[in-house]
Amino acid sequence: MESIKTTNGLPSNHDQTFVNELKKSGADKTLHKLFDHYWKPLFQFSFNILRDDDDAKDVVQEVFIALWDRKLDLVIHSSIESYLFTSVRYKSLTKLSQRLSSNERNLPLENYIEQTFSDAVDPLIMKELQQEIDLQINKLPERMQEVIRLKTKESLSIREIAEKLDISEDTVKNHLASARKRLRIQLRDVAYTAFVISLSVPLS
Repeated sequence: MESIKTTNGLPSNHDQTFVNELKKSGADKTLHKLFDHYWKPLFQFSFNILRDDDDAKDVVQEVFIALWDRKLDLVIHSSIESYLFTSVRYKSLTKLSQRLSSNERNLPLENYIEQTFSDAVDPLIMKELQQEIDLQINKLPERMQEVIRLKTKESLSIREIAEKLDISEDTVKNHLASARKRLRIQLRDVAYTAFVISLSVPLS
């Protein structure tokens, strides 16, 4: 792949040509070189979001494993570098949101996650994610939609939603849980992460 190497032996901006190299024999050497070059900056990027060594290492490793597993049908429209950092960012944000899985509320953690997510995702991407979320919410049963919108748009508590809709708090919780399960299937990971953060409730 001499035609696409820079002076340091790494792929240049002709990245689809580089992707094609991953489909040939000996591709493991190409991937190892990429891994060696980007490991530290990708790890630091993930760590800045997660603030956890082990989680950051896992994220970078998962991204490279996914790159290898998808090498035969991979298409990259930007640069390899952009692809890797975008993948690490999304996986880090998804892992960050999973820290809300505790049954007990942790407002400092939730506020940190929300701020970190907002800082790490481009506003235009956030707009696209919200459109994706709204599209899937519109497919939910009508009462479930009401509960979700009161929670995400008006930031009402479960008790306030129950009073407003004249239903029990348990019914509100059931609607929220059911919506999360349905949207977990329908939404991309990063969109689902944005949805969970907008709910400000623990993941099921």
